Amino acid sequence: MTEPADRLRRRIEEIFGDDPATTSDERADGGSSDERDDRDPDRWFTENRPPHHGG
Repeated sequence: MTEPADRLRRRIEEIFGDDPATTSDERADGGSSDERDDRDPDRWFTENRPPHHGG
């Protein structure tokens, strides 16, 4: 790569991480352990259920 392209790539990696094309839930590691709850995979949905859907 050319010098400006290398500098741009390093700057993007500095801001977004080493792979800005994917998010943590798309990668094989599935994100950090604090982002997921293996015991209840629907936890986010139940915690964010709208009041009109009962609970």
